[in-house]
Amino acid sequence: QGSATALSESPRNPDVLYVGTDDGLLWVTRNGGRDWTEITKSVGLKGPRWVSTIEASRFSDGRVYVAFDGHRSDDDSPLAFASEDFGKTWRSLKSNLSWGSTRCLREDVGNPDLLYLGTEVGAWYSIDQGKNWNRFGGGFPTVAVHEIAVHPENGQIVAGTHGRSLWVCDVTTLRQLKVSQLSGTTM
Repeated sequence: QGSATALSESPRNPDVLYVGTDDGLLWVTRNGGRDWTEITKSVGLKGPRWVSTIEASRFSDGRVYVAFDGHRSDDDSPLAFASEDFGKTWRSLKSNLSWGSTRCLREDVGNPDLLYLGTEVGAWYSIDQGKNWNRFGGGFPTVAVHEIAVHPENGQIVAGTHGRSLWVCDVTTLRQLKVSQLSGTTM
């Protein structure tokens, strides 16, 4: 039996809870814990992977983000996924991410398209729900990021690193960016 390593309550519905374990199992309840459904198999992983974080969306019912850490299974590829249907189906968010175990995945509090990802080798952001990733610059070191907290009001995130303390970044500009502004095309 595995131990719970991640828990997320839906900000939209307190009866929706997700739990992940150190042996790679994912569970969801939609009735406050009376009934649980295992949703692991639909992710499509090669084997059990530690569930690092689960993030139920504050913007869409059924949307949830999960980061798995595979380094204990000798798998250092990024394992980040999203579901729009309470975990029945999943899409990979690996996209253009480089090597490095995923440690945390967070959704922004103001922009539903903005995601933050902590990996073994740094922090990343996506302004298109994980279709493309950009590495945080500004002197951010190549270091494992174990947690990212999104402040609900002041426009900042805080990244908790392994051995390098905390890193704070103002993300107000990121919240306003649209993919069309970067690519020069309209969506």
